[in-house]
Amino acid sequence: MSEEILRLENIIQFKEERKVLDNFNLRVLKGEIMGLIFLNDYGKEALIELLCENVPIHYGRVYFDEVLINNYEYSSQRRNKVAIIDKKSRLVDDLTVSDNVFVIRKGFKKYLINRNILNSQLKMFMTELNINIDGNKIVRKLSAFERCVVEILKAMIGGIKLIVVKDLSNYLSSTELIKFQNIIKYYCEAGISFIYICSHHEEAYKICNRLYLSENGRIQKILNKNDFTEEKIGPYIIDFNEIKINEFIEENKEGILKFKNIWTKNLKGMNFKIKKGQCTIILDLSNTALEEIVSLINGNLQPIKGSLLFEGNNYFKKKHINIIKNGVAFIGEEPIKNMIFEEMSYMDNLCFLIDRKKNGISLSRRIRKSIVNEYEPLVGKDIYEKDISNLSLTALYSLIYYRIHLYNPKIVFCFQPFYGADMYLRKHIINLINELKKRGITVIIIGIALEDSLILGDHLIVIEEGKVRNEYDRNEFNYIDKVNV
Repeated sequence: MSEEILRLENIIQFKEERKVLDNFNLRVLKGEIMGLIFLNDYGKEALIELLCENVPIHYGRVYFDEVLINNYEYSSQRRNKVAIIDKKSRLVDDLTVSDNVFVIRKGFKKYLINRNILNSQLKMFMTELNINIDGNKIVRKLSAFERCVVEILKAMIGGIKLIVVKDLSNYLSSTELIKFQNIIKYYCEAGISFIYICSHHEEAYKICNRLYLSENGRIQKILNKNDFTEEKIGPYIIDFNEIKINEFIEENKEGILKFKNIWTKNLKGMNFKIKKGQCTIILDLSNTALEEIVSLINGNLQPIKGSLLFEGNNYFKKKHINIIKNGVAFIGEEPIKNMIFEEMSYMDNLCFLIDRKKNGISLSRRIRKSIVNEYEPLVGKDIYEKDISNLSLTALYSLIYYRIHLYNPKIVFCFQPFYGADMYLRKHIINLINELKKRGITVIIIGIALEDSLILGDHLIVIEEGKVRNEYDRNEFNYIDKVNV
């Protein structure tokens, strides 16, 4: 009989008078990769907190390593031997890799630290994984992939029996994801258990032994390995392919934006062009180029060599570098954190950009009334909201995208638009980006994974090691190997 590492029995938990876990049941075996998809985000953070710490619950029991550690009658508040790997680093940034792995852990008692011995031990573990990370490297200089490797190694050496990995495809490129999944499989064979949280069943199918589907804080379905088919999961997910996407009609072959032999630290002679009105996906397999592309566009970085042309003009000339006035807009990967002004009303947030355009519009009472008449059918009564903290997450995303829609830029860059979004929010974002396409705005989706972007895309540019590796038009998307694009 398989040894059980974790069991949650009929967990009910309330947060601020809201039920976040509703008769939640979960079972993880030793050496198992147990997949978990939250169809909506209800209970996601509450579950992770409960796994890490014995916080109070209103009903149910928690068993760890077959020992009762938490129940509705008593919660010790003690931390459990569970590690979390997600976008947030849990390492000490100013210390070396070796220090983080060996020294900053419970049970390390040496007062004199022999770095050569620590680095030698680290190299042995790295060789097992076929990974090369210098033990003397300062943690803040690690890439996202390297940091994840160090965290899983630290957990293993620290005797952790259960590791929760969360949303890896949000911050690891498709190439890095495969490498890290192989590391997970390696440690799984050594007896460590994993809860693999992700948003897409295709990702879970490739690595997990079983898959749980959660919605509204309750497990809706458990799929065993032999159930990993589209037919079995179909009733529980939304088929985004059924969404009608605005078709791109090419008006001219000249690009609105052109990268011509651009060289920076990580861009190695970058060449591509974006056509007006097209939705282009830029996929970075190496996870090294995207930040510099964004920095070039927002004017924070100048190329070492090459030119960037916007509507045929040198983008870096002073009169063209004011990106807002010249019709360039950005939507970041977590726009709720960066693009919402909490002290302003819905209308003030919505209209924030339009008076900043070249020949900007003065927001008279007549103009504001006209905007209300145009956008109320799209966003509903939320448009009258004075306190936007009352809005749902979906409504806030609508506010951000319709602000861009109202501003009507020539081109908008969407950086990782589906980052952290559950299934229902991803569908909503697809519809919002499609509204930008209908308006004739050139859309560029920038990311490290294809996720749901292909639904919207008219063209795909694949970058690897700072160079364009491949380009595909929409009629070629069905033939793309999403792993080896």
